[in-house]
Amino acid sequence: MIDNHYVLITQGSCPFCQDAIKLLKEKNLKFIYTDMEGAPEVLELTKMTSGHKTVPIIYEVVIGKDMQQPAQNNFIGGFDELKKHLGVEGGAS
Repeated sequence: MIDNHYVLITQGSCPFCQDAIKLLKEKNLKFIYTDMEGAPEVLELTKMTSGHKTVPIIYEVVIGKDMQQPAQNNFIGGFDELKKHLGVEGGAS
């Protein structure tokens, strides 16, 4: 069964991306990520379509209760917005 999870668009050299991954692991939350380090054109397109100019670009995917409803992709934003979304104050996690 597919559960709610997070989707991250990252860039390997980005410390905020690594902090977001670390935070989700610490919170035992399910997530997947795509490292766009080797695909700068796709990353730029993703930034344009999301309206978010930096990485990470984070979405929460909420699965319908009976799998008959489509999943909802809720745009979170970047690392700071993820911390707010999860109720985390201060530093990296």
